[in-house]
Amino acid sequence: MTPPFGLKRSLRLFDGLAMVIGIMIGSGIFRTPGLVARQLGRPWLTFVAWLLGGVLAFAGALCFAELATRHPKAGGKYVYAREAFGPRIGFVVGWCEGFAMYPAAIAALGVVTGEFIGRLAGWPPSVSKWVGVAAVALLVAINMTGVASGRWVQNVATSAKVLALSAVVVMAFAAGHGEGWHGTLAGAPTGLALFGALAIAFQSVIWSYYGYGDAAKIAEEVVDPARTLPRVFLFGIAIATGLYLLLNAAFLHVLPFNRLATSVLVAGDVASTIFGAHGNLAITVLALLVVLASLNGNIFVTPRVIFGLAREGLGPRVLAEVNAGGTPSEAMLSVGIVSMALAASGTFVQLLAVAIGLVLILDSVAIAALFPLRARQPDAPFRVPLYPIVPAAFILVYLALLVGTAITQPWLVAIALGVLAAAWGLSWLVIPATVKDGMGR
Repeated sequence: MTPPFGLKRSLRLFDGLAMVIGIMIGSGIFRTPGLVARQLGRPWLTFVAWLLGGVLAFAGALCFAELATRHPKAGGKYVYAREAFGPRIGFVVGWCEGFAMYPAAIAALGVVTGEFIGRLAGWPPSVSKWVGVAAVALLVAINMTGVASGRWVQNVATSAKVLALSAVVVMAFAAGHGEGWHGTLAGAPTGLALFGALAIAFQSVIWSYYGYGDAAKIAEEVVDPARTLPRVFLFGIAIATGLYLLLNAAFLHVLPFNRLATSVLVAGDVASTIFGAHGNLAITVLALLVVLASLNGNIFVTPRVIFGLAREGLGPRVLAEVNAGGTPSEAMLSVGIVSMALAASGTFVQLLAVAIGLVLILDSVAIAALFPLRARQPDAPFRVPLYPIVPAAFILVYLALLVGTAITQPWLVAIALGVLAAAWGLSWLVIPATVKDGMGR
Protein backbone atom coordinates (compact mmCIF):
# COMPACT_ATOMS: atom_id res chain seq x y z
CA MET A 1 0.00 0.00 0.00
CA THR A 2 1.18 3.55 -0.76
CA PRO A 3 2.37 5.35 2.39
CA PRO A 4 0.09 8.18 3.58
CA PHE A 5 2.52 10.86 2.39
CA GLY A 6 4.38 9.02 -0.36
CA LEU A 7 3.96 8.46 -4.11
CA LYS A 8 4.79 5.21 -5.91
CA ARG A 9 7.24 5.06 -8.83
CA SER A 10 5.03 3.54 -11.52
CA LEU A 11 5.27 5.89 -14.55
CA ARG A 12 7.54 4.79 -17.41
CA LEU A 13 8.83 6.55 -20.54
CA PHE A 14 5.64 6.16 -22.58
CA ASP A 15 3.50 7.34 -19.65
CA GLY A 16 5.69 10.42 -19.21
CA LEU A 17 5.64 11.20 -22.94
CA ALA A 18 1.86 10.79 -23.07
CA MET A 19 1.57 13.18 -20.13
CA VAL A 20 3.88 15.87 -21.52
CA ILE A 21 2.74 15.67 -25.16
CA GLY A 22 -0.89 15.40 -24.05
CA ILE A 23 -0.59 18.58 -21.97
CA MET A 24 1.39 20.52 -24.60
CA ILE A 25 -0.75 19.71 -27.62
CA GLY A 26 -4.05 21.10 -26.42
CA SER A 27 -6.36 23.99 -27.18
CA GLY A 28 -3.47 26.21 -28.26
CA ILE A 29 -2.87 24.73 -31.70
CA PHE A 30 -6.58 25.05 -32.51
CA ARG A 31 -7.29 28.45 -30.98
CA THR A 32 -4.06 30.43 -31.26
CA PRO A 33 -2.68 30.23 -34.85
CA GLY A 34 -5.25 32.81 -35.94
CA LEU A 35 -4.37 35.07 -33.00
CA VAL A 36 -0.65 34.89 -33.83
CA ALA A 37 -1.24 35.58 -37.52
CA ARG A 38 -3.51 38.54 -36.72
CA GLN A 39 -0.97 40.09 -34.35
CA LEU A 40 2.04 39.74 -36.69
CA GLY A 41 0.32 40.31 -40.03
CA ARG A 42 2.81 38.40 -42.20
CA PRO A 43 2.84 34.66 -42.99
CA TRP A 44 6.62 34.24 -42.84
CA LEU A 45 6.82 36.05 -39.48
CA THR A 46 3.97 33.95 -38.14
CA PHE A 47 5.79 30.73 -39.03
CA VAL A 48 9.07 32.07 -37.60
CA ALA A 49 7.25 32.84 -34.33
CA TRP A 50 6.19 29.19 -34.06
CA LEU A 51 9.72 28.05 -34.90
CA LEU A 52 11.25 30.33 -32.27
CA GLY A 53 8.66 29.11 -29.78
CA GLY A 54 9.91 25.56 -30.33
CA VAL A 55 13.53 26.65 -29.88
CA LEU A 56 12.66 28.46 -26.65
CA ALA A 57 10.68 25.48 -25.36
CA PHE A 58 13.61 23.15 -26.17
CA ALA A 59 15.95 25.40 -24.17
CA GLY A 60 13.50 25.33 -21.27
CA ALA A 61 13.21 21.54 -21.52
CA LEU A 62 16.99 21.19 -21.28
CA CYS A 63 17.02 23.28 -18.10
CA PHE A 64 14.11 21.44 -16.51
CA ALA A 65 15.70 18.09 -17.40
CA GLU A 66 18.75 19.00 -15.30
CA LEU A 67 16.66 20.46 -12.47
CA ALA A 68 14.36 17.42 -12.34
CA THR A 69 17.19 14.89 -12.30
CA ARG A 70 18.94 16.86 -9.55
CA HIS A 71 15.78 16.86 -7.42
CA PRO A 72 13.31 14.17 -8.60
CA LYS A 73 10.63 15.14 -6.10
CA ALA A 74 6.91 15.86 -6.47
CA GLY A 75 6.24 19.55 -6.99
CA GLY A 76 8.63 20.57 -9.74
CA LYS A 77 9.43 24.30 -9.81
CA TYR A 78 8.75 24.97 -6.16
CA VAL A 79 11.32 22.30 -5.19
CA TYR A 80 14.05 23.98 -7.25
CA ALA A 81 13.16 27.45 -5.98
CA ARG A 82 13.19 26.22 -2.39
CA GLU A 83 16.52 24.43 -2.75
CA ALA A 84 18.14 27.42 -4.46
CA PHE A 85 16.58 30.45 -2.76
CA GLY A 86 14.99 29.19 0.45
CA PRO A 87 11.55 28.09 1.68
CA ARG A 88 9.85 31.49 1.34
CA ILE A 89 10.56 31.80 -2.39
CA GLY A 90 9.65 28.13 -2.79
CA PHE A 91 6.35 28.79 -1.03
CA VAL A 92 5.52 31.70 -3.36
CA VAL A 93 6.39 29.75 -6.50
CA GLY A 94 4.51 26.64 -5.39
CA TRP A 95 1.32 28.27 -4.23
CA CYS A 96 1.13 30.64 -7.19
CA GLU A 97 1.63 27.73 -9.56
CA GLY A 98 -0.61 25.25 -7.77
CA PHE A 99 -3.53 27.51 -6.90
CA ALA A 100 -3.36 30.28 -9.52
CA MET A 101 -1.37 29.58 -12.69
CA TYR A 102 -2.39 25.97 -13.32
CA PRO A 103 -5.98 26.26 -12.12
CA ALA A 104 -6.31 29.18 -14.58
CA ALA A 105 -4.91 26.93 -17.31
CA ILE A 106 -7.23 24.06 -16.33
CA ALA A 107 -10.16 26.48 -16.30
CA ALA A 108 -9.21 27.81 -19.76
CA LEU A 109 -9.12 24.26 -21.10
CA GLY A 110 -12.46 23.57 -19.43
CA VAL A 111 -13.95 26.63 -21.12
CA VAL A 112 -12.70 25.44 -24.52
CA THR A 113 -14.01 21.92 -23.85
CA GLY A 114 -17.44 23.39 -23.17
CA GLU A 115 -17.23 25.48 -26.33
CA PHE A 116 -16.44 22.46 -28.49
CA ILE A 117 -19.17 20.32 -26.93
CA GLY A 118 -21.60 23.22 -27.29
CA ARG A 119 -20.60 23.60 -30.92
CA LEU A 120 -21.36 19.93 -31.57
CA ALA A 121 -24.66 20.02 -29.69
CA GLY A 122 -25.75 23.47 -30.85
CA TRP A 123 -25.93 24.88 -27.32
CA PRO A 124 -25.60 28.59 -26.51
CA PRO A 125 -22.49 29.93 -24.69
CA SER A 126 -24.45 30.24 -21.44
CA VAL A 127 -24.88 26.45 -21.43
CA SER A 128 -21.45 25.60 -22.84
CA LYS A 129 -19.70 27.32 -19.93
CA TRP A 130 -21.31 24.95 -17.43
CA VAL A 131 -20.54 21.97 -19.64
CA GLY A 132 -16.89 22.99 -19.34
CA VAL A 133 -17.18 23.13 -15.56
CA ALA A 134 -18.75 19.65 -15.60
CA ALA A 135 -15.91 18.32 -17.79
CA VAL A 136 -13.36 19.49 -15.21
CA ALA A 137 -15.40 17.83 -12.44
CA LEU A 138 -15.63 14.54 -14.37
CA LEU A 139 -11.89 14.29 -15.01
CA VAL A 140 -11.11 15.20 -11.40
CA ALA A 141 -13.41 12.35 -10.32
CA ILE A 142 -11.68 9.88 -12.68
CA ASN A 143 -8.23 10.86 -11.45
CA MET A 144 -9.37 10.64 -7.83
CA THR A 145 -9.82 6.89 -8.30
CA GLY A 146 -6.07 6.43 -8.74
CA VAL A 147 -2.95 6.87 -10.85
CA ALA A 148 -3.82 3.93 -13.10
CA SER A 149 -7.09 5.52 -14.24
CA GLY A 150 -5.55 8.90 -15.01
CA ARG A 151 -2.60 7.28 -16.79
CA TRP A 152 -4.85 5.06 -18.92
CA VAL A 153 -7.02 8.00 -20.04
CA GLN A 154 -3.90 10.02 -20.87
CA ASN A 155 -2.13 7.30 -22.85
CA VAL A 156 -5.17 6.51 -25.00
CA ALA A 157 -6.18 10.12 -25.62
CA THR A 158 -2.65 11.31 -26.46
CA SER A 159 -1.93 8.44 -28.85
CA ALA A 160 -5.22 9.00 -30.66
CA LYS A 161 -4.76 12.74 -31.05
CA VAL A 162 -1.16 12.53 -32.33
CA LEU A 163 -2.26 10.08 -35.01
CA ALA A 164 -5.29 12.21 -35.92
CA LEU A 165 -3.30 15.45 -36.13
CA SER A 166 -0.72 13.73 -38.31
CA ALA A 167 -3.55 12.74 -40.63
CA VAL A 168 -4.69 16.38 -40.77
CA VAL A 169 -1.20 17.40 -41.91
CA VAL A 170 -1.13 14.77 -44.67
CA MET A 171 -4.59 15.69 -45.97
CA ALA A 172 -3.86 19.43 -45.92
CA PHE A 173 -0.64 19.09 -47.91
CA ALA A 174 -2.37 16.80 -50.37
CA ALA A 175 -5.30 19.18 -50.95
CA GLY A 176 -3.83 22.68 -50.54
CA HIS A 177 -2.03 24.97 -52.99
CA GLY A 178 0.01 27.26 -50.74
CA GLU A 179 -2.42 30.21 -50.67
CA GLY A 180 -1.52 31.30 -47.15
CA TRP A 181 2.17 31.91 -47.79
CA HIS A 182 1.42 35.09 -49.74
CA GLY A 183 0.06 38.49 -48.71
CA THR A 184 0.32 40.86 -45.76
CA LEU A 185 -2.50 42.16 -43.58
CA ALA A 186 -3.34 45.84 -43.73
CA GLY A 187 -1.81 47.64 -40.76
CA ALA A 188 0.76 44.91 -40.05
CA PRO A 189 3.02 46.23 -37.26
CA THR A 190 6.44 47.65 -38.01
CA GLY A 191 9.25 49.23 -36.01
CA LEU A 192 8.72 49.48 -32.26
CA ALA A 193 5.09 48.39 -32.60
CA LEU A 194 6.37 45.04 -33.84
CA PHE A 195 8.05 44.40 -30.47
CA GLY A 196 4.75 44.85 -28.65
CA ALA A 197 2.97 42.69 -31.23
CA LEU A 198 5.56 39.94 -30.80
CA ALA A 199 5.13 40.06 -27.01
CA ILE A 200 1.36 39.61 -27.34
CA ALA A 201 1.68 36.95 -30.06
CA PHE A 202 4.18 35.03 -27.96
CA GLN A 203 1.61 34.74 -25.18
CA SER A 204 -0.32 32.47 -27.54
CA VAL A 205 2.81 30.67 -28.76
CA ILE A 206 4.07 30.03 -25.22
CA TRP A 207 0.62 28.81 -24.18
CA SER A 208 0.61 26.37 -27.09
CA TYR A 209 4.07 24.98 -26.29
CA TYR A 210 3.65 25.07 -22.55
CA GLY A 211 3.61 21.79 -20.68
CA TYR A 212 7.09 20.52 -21.54
CA GLY A 213 8.15 21.17 -17.93
CA ASP A 214 5.28 19.26 -16.39
CA ALA A 215 7.23 16.02 -16.20
CA ALA A 216 9.00 17.70 -13.29
CA LYS A 217 5.81 17.52 -11.23
CA ILE A 218 5.60 13.74 -11.56
CA ALA A 219 9.36 13.15 -11.14
CA GLU A 220 8.78 11.31 -7.86
CA GLU A 221 6.53 8.79 -9.67
CA VAL A 222 8.83 8.12 -12.66
CA VAL A 223 10.76 4.85 -12.77
CA ASP A 224 14.54 5.39 -13.07
CA PRO A 225 14.25 9.22 -13.12
CA ALA A 226 17.91 9.91 -13.96
CA ARG A 227 17.50 8.05 -17.25
CA THR A 228 13.81 8.51 -18.01
CA LEU A 229 13.18 12.20 -17.21
CA PRO A 230 15.63 13.71 -19.74
CA ARG A 231 14.10 11.51 -22.44
CA VAL A 232 10.59 12.57 -21.49
CA PHE A 233 11.52 16.26 -21.64
CA LEU A 234 13.52 16.19 -24.86
CA PHE A 235 11.58 13.61 -26.86
CA GLY A 236 8.33 15.25 -25.80
CA ILE A 237 9.32 18.73 -26.94
CA ALA A 238 10.81 17.39 -30.18
CA ILE A 239 7.59 15.56 -31.10
CA ALA A 240 5.35 18.49 -30.20
CA THR A 241 7.51 21.06 -32.01
CA GLY A 242 7.68 18.98 -35.16
CA LEU A 243 3.93 18.49 -35.16
CA TYR A 244 3.23 22.20 -34.50
CA LEU A 245 5.45 23.33 -37.37
CA LEU A 246 3.88 20.81 -39.74
CA LEU A 247 0.37 21.87 -38.68
CA ASN A 248 1.09 25.58 -39.13
CA ALA A 249 2.65 24.93 -42.52
CA ALA A 250 -0.40 22.84 -43.43
CA PHE A 251 -2.78 25.63 -42.33
CA LEU A 252 -0.88 28.15 -44.51
CA HIS A 253 -0.92 25.65 -47.37
CA VAL A 254 -4.73 25.55 -47.41
CA LEU A 255 -6.14 28.87 -46.15
CA PRO A 256 -5.51 32.38 -47.51
CA PHE A 257 -3.57 34.33 -44.89
CA ASN A 258 -6.32 36.89 -44.26
CA ARG A 259 -8.77 34.07 -43.54
CA LEU A 260 -6.33 32.30 -41.24
CA ALA A 261 -5.83 35.52 -39.30
CA THR A 262 -9.55 35.83 -38.58
CA SER A 263 -10.13 32.16 -37.77
CA VAL A 264 -11.16 31.06 -34.27
CA LEU A 265 -10.78 27.34 -35.04
CA VAL A 266 -8.17 27.16 -37.82
CA ALA A 267 -8.11 23.38 -38.14
CA GLY A 268 -11.91 23.40 -38.51
CA ASP A 269 -11.75 25.97 -41.32
CA VAL A 270 -9.06 23.90 -43.04
CA ALA A 271 -11.21 20.77 -42.85
CA SER A 272 -14.26 22.70 -44.09
CA THR A 273 -12.25 23.97 -47.07
CA ILE A 274 -11.16 20.45 -47.98
CA PHE A 275 -14.22 18.35 -47.09
CA GLY A 276 -17.12 20.75 -46.58
CA ALA A 277 -19.47 20.66 -43.58
CA HIS A 278 -18.62 17.06 -42.67
CA GLY A 279 -14.96 18.00 -42.37
CA ASN A 280 -15.82 20.76 -39.92
CA LEU A 281 -17.72 18.27 -37.76
CA ALA A 282 -14.80 15.80 -37.81
CA ILE A 283 -12.25 18.42 -36.83
CA THR A 284 -14.43 19.69 -34.00
CA VAL A 285 -14.55 16.15 -32.59
CA LEU A 286 -10.77 15.95 -32.99
CA ALA A 287 -10.33 19.30 -31.26
CA LEU A 288 -12.44 18.05 -28.37
CA LEU A 289 -10.26 14.94 -28.06
CA VAL A 290 -7.09 17.05 -28.13
CA VAL A 291 -8.32 19.44 -25.46
CA LEU A 292 -9.60 16.65 -23.21
CA ALA A 293 -6.16 15.00 -23.23
CA SER A 294 -4.54 18.29 -22.27
CA LEU A 295 -7.16 18.95 -19.61
CA ASN A 296 -6.71 15.50 -18.08
CA GLY A 297 -2.93 15.85 -18.07
CA ASN A 298 -3.07 19.19 -16.25
CA ILE A 299 -5.50 17.78 -13.71
CA PHE A 300 -3.17 14.82 -13.14
CA VAL A 301 0.05 16.80 -12.53
CA THR A 302 -1.08 19.99 -10.75
CA PRO A 303 -2.07 18.42 -7.39
CA ARG A 304 1.48 17.07 -7.12
CA VAL A 305 2.65 20.65 -6.53
CA ILE A 306 0.19 21.14 -3.65
CA PHE A 307 1.04 17.67 -2.29
CA GLY A 308 4.76 18.46 -2.24
CA LEU A 309 4.22 21.79 -0.47
CA ALA A 310 1.95 20.32 2.18
CA ARG A 311 4.21 17.33 2.83
CA GLU A 312 7.06 19.70 3.72
CA GLY A 313 4.98 21.83 6.05
CA LEU A 314 4.30 24.66 3.59
CA GLY A 315 0.56 23.99 3.60
CA PRO A 316 -2.15 22.11 5.52
CA ARG A 317 -0.98 18.55 6.20
CA VAL A 318 -4.28 17.12 4.93
CA LEU A 319 -3.29 18.17 1.39
CA ALA A 320 -0.40 15.69 1.52
CA GLU A 321 -2.64 12.66 1.98
CA VAL A 322 -2.48 9.95 -0.69
CA ASN A 323 -5.37 7.57 -1.30
CA ALA A 324 -5.20 3.83 -1.95
CA GLY A 325 -4.93 4.45 -5.71
CA GLY A 326 -1.76 6.52 -5.26
CA THR A 327 -3.44 9.88 -5.92
CA PRO A 328 -2.94 12.95 -3.66
CA SER A 329 -6.71 13.07 -3.32
CA GLU A 330 -7.24 16.09 -1.07
CA ALA A 331 -4.85 18.20 -3.15
CA MET A 332 -6.62 17.09 -6.34
CA LEU A 333 -10.03 17.93 -4.92
CA SER A 334 -8.87 21.41 -3.88
CA VAL A 335 -7.31 22.13 -7.29
CA GLY A 336 -10.50 20.91 -8.95
CA ILE A 337 -12.71 23.23 -6.90
CA VAL A 338 -10.56 26.30 -7.67
CA SER A 339 -10.40 25.40 -11.38
CA MET A 340 -14.16 24.92 -11.63
CA ALA A 341 -14.77 28.27 -9.96
CA LEU A 342 -12.45 30.00 -12.45
CA ALA A 343 -14.04 28.19 -15.41
CA ALA A 344 -17.46 29.40 -14.29
CA SER A 345 -16.34 33.01 -14.03
CA GLY A 346 -13.78 33.62 -16.80
CA THR A 347 -13.33 33.47 -20.55
CA PHE A 348 -10.62 31.63 -22.45
CA VAL A 349 -8.71 34.79 -23.42
CA GLN A 350 -8.78 36.21 -19.88
CA LEU A 351 -7.70 32.93 -18.27
CA LEU A 352 -4.96 32.41 -20.86
CA ALA A 353 -3.59 35.89 -20.20
CA VAL A 354 -3.47 35.43 -16.42
CA ALA A 355 -1.80 32.02 -16.73
CA ILE A 356 0.87 33.25 -19.16
CA GLY A 357 1.64 36.33 -17.06
CA LEU A 358 2.50 34.04 -14.15
CA VAL A 359 4.39 31.62 -16.41
CA LEU A 360 6.82 34.35 -17.48
CA ILE A 361 7.67 35.15 -13.87
CA LEU A 362 7.58 31.74 -12.17
CA ASP A 363 9.47 29.88 -14.89
CA SER A 364 12.18 32.56 -14.85
CA VAL A 365 12.63 32.00 -11.11
CA ALA A 366 12.70 28.21 -11.54
CA ILE A 367 15.31 28.32 -14.32
CA ALA A 368 17.37 30.87 -12.34
CA ALA A 369 17.59 28.24 -9.57
CA LEU A 370 19.94 26.30 -11.82
CA PHE A 371 22.77 28.80 -11.23
CA PRO A 372 23.13 28.44 -7.44
CA LEU A 373 22.32 24.71 -7.55
CA ARG A 374 25.07 24.00 -10.06
CA ALA A 375 27.49 26.28 -8.21
CA ARG A 376 27.01 24.16 -5.08
CA GLN A 377 27.07 20.78 -6.84
CA PRO A 378 28.53 20.77 -10.40
CA ASP A 379 27.78 17.09 -11.07
CA ALA A 380 24.29 15.91 -12.04
CA PRO A 381 22.72 12.93 -13.86
CA PHE A 382 21.93 15.30 -16.76
CA ARG A 383 23.66 18.60 -17.46
CA VAL A 384 22.46 21.42 -19.73
CA PRO A 385 24.80 21.82 -22.72
CA LEU A 386 26.22 25.29 -23.43
CA TYR A 387 25.76 26.28 -19.80
CA PRO A 388 25.31 29.10 -18.73
CA ILE A 389 24.26 30.44 -22.15
CA VAL A 390 21.09 28.33 -22.49
CA PRO A 391 19.46 29.18 -19.12
CA ALA A 392 20.59 32.82 -19.30
CA ALA A 393 19.15 33.23 -22.81
CA PHE A 394 15.88 31.60 -21.75
CA ILE A 395 15.48 33.98 -18.79
CA LEU A 396 16.37 37.04 -20.91
CA VAL A 397 13.75 36.13 -23.52
CA TYR A 398 11.09 35.69 -20.83
CA LEU A 399 12.01 39.00 -19.21
CA ALA A 400 11.83 40.74 -22.60
CA LEU A 401 8.39 39.23 -23.16
CA LEU A 402 7.35 40.39 -19.69
CA VAL A 403 8.48 43.94 -20.48
CA GLY A 404 6.63 43.86 -23.80
CA THR A 405 3.53 42.58 -22.04
CA ALA A 406 3.81 45.33 -19.40
CA ILE A 407 3.90 47.93 -22.17
CA THR A 408 0.93 46.57 -24.10
CA GLN A 409 -1.12 44.94 -21.31
CA PRO A 410 -0.15 46.56 -17.98
CA TRP A 411 -3.26 45.20 -16.27
CA LEU A 412 -2.06 41.65 -16.93
CA VAL A 413 1.32 42.19 -15.29
CA ALA A 414 -0.42 43.98 -12.42
CA ILE A 415 -2.61 40.91 -11.78
CA ALA A 416 0.41 38.59 -11.88
CA LEU A 417 2.36 40.79 -9.47
CA GLY A 418 -0.70 41.03 -7.21
CA VAL A 419 -0.91 37.23 -7.01
CA LEU A 420 2.80 37.03 -6.17
CA ALA A 421 2.48 39.73 -3.51
CA ALA A 422 -0.47 37.94 -1.90
CA ALA A 423 1.49 34.67 -1.78
CA TRP A 424 4.51 36.47 -0.31
CA GLY A 425 2.34 37.99 2.41
CA LEU A 426 0.76 34.61 3.16
CA SER A 427 4.20 33.04 3.48
CA TRP A 428 4.86 35.10 6.61
CA LEU A 429 1.86 33.47 8.27
CA VAL A 430 3.12 29.98 7.43
CA ILE A 431 6.91 30.21 7.58
CA PRO A 432 8.45 31.64 10.79
CA ALA A 433 10.61 34.73 10.36
CA THR A 434 13.45 32.85 12.03
CA VAL A 435 13.73 30.47 9.07
CA LYS A 436 16.60 31.55 6.83
CA ASP A 437 15.95 32.32 3.19
CA GLY A 438 18.31 32.06 0.28
CA MET A 439 21.55 30.18 -0.18
CA GLY A 440 22.55 30.56 3.43
CA ARG A 441 19.51 28.77 4.85
